[in-house]
Amino acid sequence: MSETGPRDQRSSGGRPPSPTPRRRVNRREQILRTAADVFAARGFNNTSLADIAATLDITPAGVLHHFGSKTELLTAVLELRDTDDPAPKGDQMLEHLVTTAARNSERPGTTRLYAVLSAESATADHPARAWFRERYAVLRQEVEEAVLDRIGPRYRDMASTPGPGGHTPARSAAAAILATMDGLQVQWLLDPDSVDMATVTELVTDALVTRLRAIGDQG
Repeated sequence: MSETGPRDQRSSGGRPPSPTPRRRVNRREQILRTAADVFAARGFNNTSLADIAATLDITPAGVLHHFGSKTELLTAVLELRDTDDPAPKGDQMLEHLVTTAARNSERPGTTRLYAVLSAESATADHPARAWFRERYAVLRQEVEEAVLDRIGPRYRDMASTPGPGGHTPARSAAAAILATMDGLQVQWLLDPDSVDMATVTELVTDALVTRLRAIGDQG
């Protein structure tokens, strides 16, 4: 009569089965996310590789194995935000900005990181200076195109014509929208209950679009 107890879980060769393989930890991504948190809390200049390594309980050499330098790590951290939050083109970009403002209120770490590093990059010789200059140049162009799409073809020529300072009305509107968003981030970080970033971003965007159309009608 056969036994009715638990069966011996062995392979056909008599060896016990191999344990379930553990999920490999993506160390590079772990370093990246941790560095983002530390940079947000302390800024780039006040953070060392040793600080980041200690948080992960590894050596600074372990960080350098994945990122060749602190500056390279900083660049990867900055690019992480864009990877996580790709932007659409054209008129939908304006809705995306409002959605982004709302999302930023749900991720204070990322919002603080951007606010701290963008302000810090204005100092001389900061390694993120070129990155932020390029980012703002691209964003101004993308938001300018979104504004031109939103106001419609009737007003496009007017809004695309450079004024006395060499800037088009649509480009100035784009700069104002971005300035609003960045300024709101600082206000919100200091006092989260003081502002609704999404509502104010939408209000300013709509006001600028209305203003550009009014200028076109006057001309």
